[in-house]
Amino acid sequence: MTDKLIGVGFTTKTHGAQGELKITVKEEYLDDFANADVVFINVQGKPLPFFIENLRDAGDLLLKIEEVDSPAEAKNLTSKELFLREKDIKIIKQAGEVLTFELLVGYELFDEQTGSIGKIEAVEAMPTQHLAIVEHEGREVFIPLHTQMVVELDEKGKRIVLRLPEGLLDL
Repeated sequence: MTDKLIGVGFTTKTHGAQGELKITVKEEYLDDFANADVVFINVQGKPLPFFIENLRDAGDLLLKIEEVDSPAEAKNLTSKELFLREKDIKIIKQAGEVLTFELLVGYELFDEQTGSIGKIEAVEAMPTQHLAIVEHEGREVFIPLHTQMVVELDEKGKRIVLRLPEGLLDL
């Protein structure tokens, strides 16, 4: 079984004589990236795993990958998307309880009052919020997702309980 990969950033250019890469990582994934042992980079259309030797902040984020020891080797990895395995990304970010809602696809969604609503089929990112798309009583419903609505999140059991506004499911 292959791990699901999540795009978290990209490489920009080489740095120094040791084969480091300047990288950009989306803010919501910085902690996950800093704690990761392996990063995936698309090489010739396929995501390949690379073990992280070192990550440091020198004004720019600098990534040193094992067995990439020269600027020439690192150059082959510039301007590429960076991925982490889904299992290496925490859904709840402890600093301020930020949720990465896109990872909730497949979770069973419950309302605190009425119980099971259905399985989250997709998450749509809108300019001001995220919406969970759920099949409920034979129709597609859009449920707003916000950290303040979360009552309980069970990552192991893939369940999320929300405190939904009264009448939302009747719309």
